[in-house]
Amino acid sequence: MEVKTTGVSEISILGHIKSIEDYHDIKVSVRDLIGKGNNSITINVPESLSMTSSVIGFLLKLVYIDKVDIAMRVRDERLYDLLDILNLITAFNVTKMK
Repeated sequence: MEVKTTGVSEISILGHIKSIEDYHDIKVSVRDLIGKGNNSITINVPESLSMTSSVIGFLLKLVYIDKVDIAMRVRDERLYDLLDILNLITAFNVTKMK
């Protein structure tokens, strides 16, 4: 998995999110954007079919505690369905990528 900063307030997570190292890389990248004054972040997930609970917990903390607006774009239907089952579509403003 690789996290790339693709805009002033945007990151893209390439590959599959599955390890604690992936969580750490995502956390560092997102915190870097927040440290630069962004309180609204777009997260593109074009490849992963799942997301670890640690990443979900981190993002929930950002939304509900730190008041950071997240817009998540996912391509894989399985990840979208997972986020829907967990009732996170609204919290993370999830949309499907084409």
